[in-house]
Amino acid sequence: MRLFSYAASFIAAWRDYPAEADSVLGDRYTVKRMLGEGSYGMIYLCEDRDSKEIVAVKQARPSKGHLAKTLLHREAAVLKSLEHPHIPEYKDFFTDKNKDFLVMSFIEGDTLEDLIFDQGRRYTEQECLKITLQLLEIVTCIHQQGVIHLDLRIPNVLFMNGELRLIDFGLARRVGEPPPLQKPKRIWTRTSRLDSSIPAKRAEENSDLADIGHFMLFMLYSAYEVENSPDQTERSWQEELNLSAELKLILERLLGIREFYQGSSHFMNELRELYSSYGPAMSDMPV
Repeated sequence: MRLFSYAASFIAAWRDYPAEADSVLGDRYTVKRMLGEGSYGMIYLCEDRDSKEIVAVKQARPSKGHLAKTLLHREAAVLKSLEHPHIPEYKDFFTDKNKDFLVMSFIEGDTLEDLIFDQGRRYTEQECLKITLQLLEIVTCIHQQGVIHLDLRIPNVLFMNGELRLIDFGLARRVGEPPPLQKPKRIWTRTSRLDSSIPAKRAEENSDLADIGHFMLFMLYSAYEVENSPDQTERSWQEELNLSAELKLILERLLGIREFYQGSSHFMNELRELYSSYGPAMSDMPV
């Protein structure tokens, strides 16, 4: 069984071998380097030989078969339908040697992890509100266009020149759209095979709002200092973070501890109201 597992892993790795630097995809896009890879796709930094523009080209992971292609086609359709200056712009879609590729505008920037751990940034409650409002403006806009992002993780929110960018719409779905059918993940034991699966998020606004709640907590914990105390009892974020009652209530609603918001516009109105209570000096605060 161990030999079978090793062989399967080897075959998958061989099928997913990335395109090399200076190779050309679709007779048009010259690969500069790999930007990253996920469960269902690999993404390259490329130069468009026609326009000389630097673009991002995402390839459906061959070892994931039809599902990866389905996700890439859906991501292309989502990006074609959306309009916002701070998300990737759809450029092209092509098939090369039976492999599917999506071409998008290239967006770069720092992640929240870069800013906190590499640059030493610490975020106050007021700064957290300002940044969250920028992110929420993008998210609310795509919600109004009928799309739920469903992957608002730290790596997918980029900071550049004081503005936020939202990338990676690989898991995005239309409001109410069910997830694509997936084969259960197979777990091999010495005596049997078990099938397991992770429930997909619902394609509804509160799924994105819950991710924003976790994003805010990550930011707020940047200013948290561990107390030297003999009491090692594990505490909740409500106990560890020194937050205003208003912000604490907002976070509890985002995370489902209290009643959820009625949608992103409802949350936007409440967040703006709290933000404005800090006064006009907030507008000059850097991101």
